[in-house]
Amino acid sequence: VRKATRYAKSHDLYVSVNAEDASRADPEFLSQFAQNAKEAGADRLRFCDTVGVLEPFRTYEAIRRLIEEVGLDIEMHTHDDFGMATANAIAGIKAGARYVNTTVNGLGERAGNACLAEVVMALKHIEKIDLGIDTTRLRPISQYVAEVAGRPLPASKAITGDNIFAHESGIHADGVLKHPRTYEPFSPEEVGSERQILVGKHSGSHTIHFKFANEFGIDLPDDLAHEILARARAMAVKRKRALFDKELALIYQEVCKERRLDLPPLRMSG
Repeated sequence: VRKATRYAKSHDLYVSVNAEDASRADPEFLSQFAQNAKEAGADRLRFCDTVGVLEPFRTYEAIRRLIEEVGLDIEMHTHDDFGMATANAIAGIKAGARYVNTTVNGLGERAGNACLAEVVMALKHIEKIDLGIDTTRLRPISQYVAEVAGRPLPASKAITGDNIFAHESGIHADGVLKHPRTYEPFSPEEVGSERQILVGKHSGSHTIHFKFANEFGIDLPDDLAHEILARARAMAVKRKRALFDKELALIYQEVCKERRLDLPPLRMSG
């Protein structure tokens, strides 16, 4: 490492020394390795949790020790084999690391790496570190990469998934409509997303009233709303999911026809 680093610095290069599998290395050996790199003129050390075996507490201690013993800038490179890539990246930053590797949607070898959107938003809202990134582009970028990479984005993907701002439970939907922060850690608009109010087996009458008034342009009488809700719940149970808007429209049409009600058609978007 001394020879390679000195050669690179002799050519006026910025040098980041890669500590492969640092998370499983002997701590004394790792410190000496980092010290050798620093003495040879390295600008930073890339700490690699190559097979994703660390957890945040061990990560914090490992990075804190390296910084105290060597004093070299640390770059975090974490893997998600145990689902802790983002947590370990954040732990490293809390311990003093100044750089972090991320990928869009966490794509990478095996289980992948720390996810760009997760790291950016966790730093901003949990650690109060704003990187100055335009976060409104996180979801569009996430969707684009998922499409071109042929790697569909899970609906429950943190920060950018389709279901992150989808509310079905009657209590949740009612709460988020009155005070969004009740069930949302940040606004959907902040990451280029939008809130969805879903109708399913857990929905309440407030959800039906809101859905029809704000999305379909219909102010439902209470008795009609209750009838539609009952049928919607039954259908959701049968289909094991929340309903699509077109399914709600069919229920509305059926109820109106059975009751011989002359109500306006729904204002469907798209």
